[in-house]
Amino acid sequence: MQMHVVIVSGHSLFAEGVASRLRQHPQRVRLEVMDARQPDVVIQIASARPSAVILDTADPDITKLCLLAKLQLALPGLKVICLDSGQDRVQVMTSEQLPAGQVHDLLDVIERHPS
Repeated sequence: MQMHVVIVSGHSLFAEGVASRLRQHPQRVRLEVMDARQPDVVIQIASARPSAVILDTADPDITKLCLLAKLQLALPGLKVICLDSGQDRVQVMTSEQLPAGQVHDLLDVIERHPS
């Protein structure tokens, strides 16, 4: 099954290299690259409904725009993969939305998801 992946970057060489490597697997990945500097990039990503988003966290545009938080609010359950060219690992982040109409709901969430 082909996964739809969006890479968000300010067009760094690192992100372009990652995109190039992923394009070598067209049977597994349908890839889009979006510019982090576009004012409506979160709307574009939400419209694309990807399986995962890859963020180049070494890119100052990504951190300055707080894209991770905006993406998780816009697309609950989205898998966000944070890459940094200075690291030899990735960080995978997901989010979920749960009902919390009362304080005991919030306490239940904290207890169920210990750190």
